[in-house]
Amino acid sequence: MLKRNAVKIWGKMLCLLVIALLLLTGCGILGGGGQDAPSDDSGNYAIKVGLITGQDGIEDIYSEKAWEGLQKAQQELNAGIGYAKVKNDKDYPSGLAELKSQNCQVIFTIGPAAVPAALEAAEKNPKITYVCLDSTIEGTIPDNVLAVSYRVEEAAFLAGYLAAKRTETNVVGFISGDNKEAAQPYFYGFKSGVRFVNPNCELLKGNAATFTNKTRVEEMAEAMVNSDADVIFHNAGLAGKAMIEVMEEKGKYAIGADIDQNSLAPETVLTSVIKENGEVAYSIIKQIEEKTLASGKNVSYGLAENAVGLAETTESMVSEETYTKINEYKQKMIDGKITVPANENETFKITY
Repeated sequence: MLKRNAVKIWGKMLCLLVIALLLLTGCGILGGGGQDAPSDDSGNYAIKVGLITGQDGIEDIYSEKAWEGLQKAQQELNAGIGYAKVKNDKDYPSGLAELKSQNCQVIFTIGPAAVPAALEAAEKNPKITYVCLDSTIEGTIPDNVLAVSYRVEEAAFLAGYLAAKRTETNVVGFISGDNKEAAQPYFYGFKSGVRFVNPNCELLKGNAATFTNKTRVEEMAEAMVNSDADVIFHNAGLAGKAMIEVMEEKGKYAIGADIDQNSLAPETVLTSVIKENGEVAYSIIKQIEEKTLASGKNVSYGLAENAVGLAETTESMVSEETYTKINEYKQKMIDGKITVPANENETFKITY
């Protein structure tokens, strides 16, 4: 009888242990999240870093590159890494608390929606550094918070240059998911690139007012193609895939934003404007390890910091001469000889 009871007790304990391990893995524990742990399996990491992702975890399109940066830090800086999923804005506090419970010393968030929760957590946890990627904070910023915005207008200028060089109809298009402040650098950077090459090129602009409704974006793309646009740049998130599909069907060219969409239609996507969250995250982790990071402020990263750029596949889509020019203008922006507007109040400037 005692032997039978002992077997039952051990069976229950084993089940509880399995459940606990599954829960921890689902939360993305440090060195976990379905990833290999650092070489130091004892857990003596040089630094522990966490990432707040969307509900799809590290497969979320906006989190994928940031996670790659954390993985690089894991391999090269002996960082313990993990992530916490959030389904909506209300989940940010619990996600941040989850990473704190994993003893994270650095926590990354992505996008302005996470900023209020990050600021509140930062006030309660002054020993943790909170890095808000793709965000700008107004007012006083705590010493343990860094907000990183991107000069996407610089990469969008290069995309506009390519669009104007590729168009045969002298008509190009731009479709945005909204018309808010964050969308302006994409449009004005793209417009500057188009006008730089061809001041007479017609630029069609559309606001889809959605980042998820593919039908709406498809209709706008169809209308632009019917108005002779043969190159269209979208900043409409997942809904932008519909534009790429339209351009593929019509034998025209598409330009994507924020994610590398060349894999969707390799012969159709001319280029993509990329935010290099991974490179930025790795750089910040390294600075923290080296005690050289100055937090408590907003910073703006662009081409010079390798924080924005065009998709790697761009080179295979354009002529050698055009690609050489792209790199030439990229260097001019890095050197400050070309200034690209991020909104309607700024002007394009070039110094030879």
